[in-house]
Amino acid sequence: MARVRAAAGDVPLAVGFGISTPEGVKETAALADGVVVGSAIIRSLDASADFAAPKRAEALEAFAKTLRDATAGESARDAPREAGAAEAAGFKPTSLPDHFGAFGGRYIPETLAAAHAELELEYEKAINDPAFLEELAFYRKQFIGGPTPLYRADRLSEAVGGATIWLKREELAHTGAHKINNAVGQALLAKRLGKTRVIAETGAGQHGVASATVCALLGLECVVYMGAVDCARQSLNVFRMNVLGAECVPVRAGEATLKDAINEAMRDWVTNVRDTHYLIGSAIGPHPFPTIVRDFQSVIGKEARAQFMEMNDGALPDAVVACVGGGSNAIGMFHPFVGDEGVELHGAEADGDSTQGSATLSRGSPGVLHGTKTYLLQDEVSGQVEATHSISAGLDYPGVGPEHAFLKDAGRAQYAPINNDEALAAFSQLSRTEGIIPALEPSHAVALAIKLAKEKGPGKHVVVNLCGRGDKDMITVAKALDVDLDDYTPTDGKWDSFTNRITYEGKDQ
Repeated sequence: MARVRAAAGDVPLAVGFGISTPEGVKETAALADGVVVGSAIIRSLDASADFAAPKRAEALEAFAKTLRDATAGESARDAPREAGAAEAAGFKPTSLPDHFGAFGGRYIPETLAAAHAELELEYEKAINDPAFLEELAFYRKQFIGGPTPLYRADRLSEAVGGATIWLKREELAHTGAHKINNAVGQALLAKRLGKTRVIAETGAGQHGVASATVCALLGLECVVYMGAVDCARQSLNVFRMNVLGAECVPVRAGEATLKDAINEAMRDWVTNVRDTHYLIGSAIGPHPFPTIVRDFQSVIGKEARAQFMEMNDGALPDAVVACVGGGSNAIGMFHPFVGDEGVELHGAEADGDSTQGSATLSRGSPGVLHGTKTYLLQDEVSGQVEATHSISAGLDYPGVGPEHAFLKDAGRAQYAPINNDEALAAFSQLSRTEGIIPALEPSHAVALAIKLAKEKGPGKHVVVNLCGRGDKDMITVAKALDVDLDDYTPTDGKWDSFTNRITYEGKDQ
């Protein structure tokens, strides 16, 4: 009760469940402002079932009186409060935002409350600790390979026509994607918390690989949950995790994709909270995870902003583009630009085959998923989470980070659906014009950037977060093109026949 009062403030608190006798009421009344008795009253009624109605009423009234009488005495609200209850319980207020407008919050079981409070407190200490920030910067430079370049894609820009497209080359980061930034940061936090075991979820496998990588670096046990469907389409990344010493657990429940992997990871954490840190891979989940992930990924936007200004006489880009599944690479790219009113923020969502996709902000509605209030794809009658689909495993998620929900409703960012064919066309065009094979996730962002470049015209600038490289997706792309890699020759014409039939805004790509 001291912990609850510390968190809830000066409001009446009632306690119920399992209280059935006057003695139990008296004991509880000394701690609470109200006592709830339920099943004992039903049992009292059952015991007098053979009585006439008036006698039953009398028997019930007599029983209820013994309960009321047990509450007589000094009110719990008049008792002195335990000094330092908030701090002792881990509910000491921090400066971290727990909501983004109407979105965010912490919808969690009681068993995880202390772990979240502990994480929040330790994170605030860490980001105000020069030694921690120095360590983080060291790993960004010496282990991850940052700062990653900002590259002007001249041949792609010329082929598209219109604005100049720039690529933040985050695919050059160690392990091949932006996920390593957050993985390093949270693993260092886990060490500060004294945790010896790390669990993670993954969709495309890149966060799983990043988590396995940093756990190998820091000597932590690592278990990664991954939907069985994603294991099949990202088998190379599963093998990479195993090589790095991590255990990859296939999840076969539900749709067997990212949503279900997160469910299993959360179940694990409830069971093993004392020695385990849950290294969430995207800017989703309950407070403080969306803030933590955003901050660790904001290095992308900070670097891109400074690099663009240095290369353009202090000017800022006209638009910044990133793909959005859960939204970690996008919020990391957007956040340093949010205060720049002249810079548009555009998120590309996965729209699958344009009938069943994962375009949460474009087609979803507010609700609660995985411990946070945000937009999600749900049946508007039953409230059940809907099945999603995308050729990109990393964007195949029915929710989105709460800060993106806030940016959408505030009108600061715009989010557009990109279907599988548009993403594959952008994948092809970037590969052929710049010699850069992107992952399928940022291929959605490249597709949206191509549209924006055409709309904005010459003299404008569009910066894209190229958050992952395409090695992991080659098998998926080959299947989409009906290419048999076991019997493939470069002259079989399959690639040409595919690119020839792709259209883009009614024109041949």
